[in-house]
Amino acid sequence: MIKLTDIDIKNPKHQAIILAALIAILTVILYFILLLQPQVMRIIGTVIKDHKMKADLKSMESEIANIGRYSKEIGAYKDKVERYERMLPAEQEIPTLLESLSGMAKSSGVKIVGITPVVIREEKKREGQIYQEIPILISAKSGYHELGNFLAKLEDSDRFMKVADIEIRANKAMPKRHDTEVLVFTYILLKGR
Repeated sequence: MIKLTDIDIKNPKHQAIILAALIAILTVILYFILLLQPQVMRIIGTVIKDHKMKADLKSMESEIANIGRYSKEIGAYKDKVERYERMLPAEQEIPTLLESLSGMAKSSGVKIVGITPVVIREEKKREGQIYQEIPILISAKSGYHELGNFLAKLEDSDRFMKVADIEIRANKAMPKRHDTEVLVFTYILLKGR
C-alpha cells in the first residue's frame, strides 16, 4: 500500500499514476454532470409528475363517487328555481295576480272597492336585475278581523308580496266597516330570464 508521504511528484511513475487518477476522477465528474445528472433530474421530475397525477386521480375518483349527490343537489336547485319562478309572475300574469288578490279579499269578507297597480316613475334597470317591484293599491271596506284575515292570506300567498302601508279610516255610515287602503308590493320576473 502506498502512503501519501511515499509519493514523489517528481517521479515519472508516480506522475503517471496521479495523472491517471485525475483523469479517472475528471471522467467520473463529467460522466455525472453530462450524462447521469440529467437522467436523475428527469427521473425526479417524472416521480413528481407521477405523484401529482395520482393525487389528481384520487381527487377525480372522489368527485365521480359524489356524482349521485351532485345530481340530487342539481335537481333540488332546479326545483327551487321553478318554485321561485312561480312566485315571481311574469308581466303578462299581472291580471291573474289581481284576480287572485280579489279572490283572497272576497274569501276574507273584505269588499274590494278598487285594485290599482300604482304607476311610479320608471326606474333604471340595473345590470343583472331579474325582477321588478310593482306597487298595487287596494281600496276596500272591511272590519278589523276581516282585514287581518286578508293580510294573513297575503302573507301566506304563493307569490312574493309585501304589505308596505295600511290606512284605516272610520266610516260613520257603517261603524263596523272601515274604509281601508292597503299598499302591497309584488314582484315580477323581467323578460330575458
